[in-house]
Amino acid sequence: MADDISPDQEQTTTETTNPFIPPTDQPPVETPPTPEPQQPETPPESQPEQTPVAPPVLNISALHFPFSGNFPVTFSFGQQSDNEEVKKKFQEWGIVGHNGLDFGLSAGNEVFACDSGKVIQSGDNGDFGNSVIIQHSWGQSIYGHLQETKVKENDEVKINQVIGLSGSSGAAFGEHLHFAIKPNNPDLNNGYLGFIDPAPYLSLLSQKEEPKQETQTPPIQTPPAVEQKPPEETKPPEPVIPQPEPTINIEPGKPTEQPQVVIDQTEVQKQVDEKLKTELDARRLKANQTRQTKREEHLMKIEKLIEEKKEINNDDVREFLRVSQSTATNYLEDLVKRGTIKLNGKGKATTYGY
Repeated sequence: MADDISPDQEQTTTETTNPFIPPTDQPPVETPPTPEPQQPETPPESQPEQTPVAPPVLNISALHFPFSGNFPVTFSFGQQSDNEEVKKKFQEWGIVGHNGLDFGLSAGNEVFACDSGKVIQSGDNGDFGNSVIIQHSWGQSIYGHLQETKVKENDEVKINQVIGLSGSSGAAFGEHLHFAIKPNNPDLNNGYLGFIDPAPYLSLLSQKEEPKQETQTPPIQTPPAVEQKPPEETKPPEPVIPQPEPTINIEPGKPTEQPQVVIDQTEVQKQVDEKLKTELDARRLKANQTRQTKREEHLMKIEKLIEEKKEINNDDVREFLRVSQSTATNYLEDLVKRGTIKLNGKGKATTYGY
């Protein structure tokens, strides 16, 4: 690159050194002077080039994995899904792809804090289900779809502290842990609501802290004196009568045949597939039951909200339950179809009441 040449190197390349001519009978040849290189004239209106501003460096230290043991990533950051329901959720949330990491934790596994910080949210969090959000010095971390939480808001937590148990609450399609991080001063227009990929920062293992117990040295006890007994008279051993060895009648020259076990690999694979399908169907049924139960709880909360405020709209439900606008509309339309509440007005002036 031309910009990498130093001034000394440029001068060396532009100046010509006069060659040495040994003395002879011929008259000396005069070497014409080397013309000085002309610098291109800079137009008066040209401005110096501006150095592009480098993106801010994220000051995020190495983070601990939010669990103990080996659990695979089942849905990576930025990954797309073929499931129409997941695609619809991404559109509702306004993201172009998955904005976190899903780890394949089964229900009831302990979830740890990836770094020390302060709990700013714990409990029901809309589509995230039961979740915990921790504010760290570098930003926030969120742990979603928990079975239950073990901390409350304003708690100071440490690394490796248990903050909840994994589950499938909220808008989850099976048991797993949704883990995501958002740095301080996030880019909210990055297509992931300011969240970034946690994978480059997860490098430290986690392990539950056990309470330390003080060890006490037991007192040294002197063993009691053993009474000496006179030696007993030894009796001579009884003679051993040799027993005849059993005879085995084997025809000479004929090897003993062993039964051969034939394994039908097709039948084994069929049994494995049937077992896997049964387990997936059971998990899917359990997830659907959990979502239905959660939906009925939200509908009851909406009815109670109408009793208190007499009249509500879509924004009231969305802020109250922390759900998307389309989910709030779906809840209200369901209550109207059931005849529990009535629809008043049209368009943006639509309200709901008894």
